[in-house]
Amino acid sequence: MWGHREDSKGKKFMLATDENLRRRRLREARRGKGWTQFDLARRVGVSESQIAKIETGRAAPEPWLKEAIARELNITTLEAGL
Repeated sequence: MWGHREDSKGKKFMLATDENLRRRRLREARRGKGWTQFDLARRVGVSESQIAKIETGRAAPEPWLKEAIARELNITTLEAGL
């Protein structure tokens, strides 16, 4: 639950957002397996950059990819934050 904001002096700080929590769940699930983004990407058939984009919120995975990621991590799509 974090988003960027600036204070009155222009200094950036983080605010909580649901989107950031969802992305963090995926990253933590992947890391919990001891996998890199490359490892997960190879297992689900996409590029490492695609996994990075999903984890940072720059891309939304297609439904088939959500299912593949969750299956590889042995969790539900909800648990993965997808």
